[in-house]
Amino acid sequence: YFAQRKDTKTIFALDANSRPSFPRIKSDSSSDETNVWHTILSQTTLESIWVQNACIKENGESSDPKNPFVVSVNKMRGPSSNQPPKIGEHQLELIDHVFTNGKKSELVTHVDFNKKDFVPTAPKRYISKEGDAEIDLFPSSTMPSDHLPVVVNITM
Repeated sequence: YFAQRKDTKTIFALDANSRPSFPRIKSDSSSDETNVWHTILSQTTLESIWVQNACIKENGESSDPKNPFVVSVNKMRGPSSNQPPKIGEHQLELIDHVFTNGKKSELVTHVDFNKKDFVPTAPKRYISKEGDAEIDLFPSSTMPSDHLPVVVNITM
């Protein structure tokens, strides 16, 4: 509702558990096939900060062919997972999103703390799911979550 009004500014942030390229499916309430990304972009005037900052194209593909994996989550489920079939599965996903009708946005690349350490922020980019992506898993000692924080300055 607010995203469609011309006199308001909207910031819609969410852990969608859905990357832009997830297959579209038919929902119970519609005959159309869609996913979270497509639904938000097609039914509002909002734009993704990932698109505004040229991290990905509107279709969800990376804008940098040399680093096709643009991610906010890089994890491997361990033996104490509540989802046993996914134990050992490497998840390299862009599932955290911010949509806005603000004029522009600027991503913050890291957050400093203790004047000597920093927390990396989304998005991270990888060449492939192998190599660095398998070594650089979260959570870690510098990132206690399996999701990187999304930090963005939005000009309304």
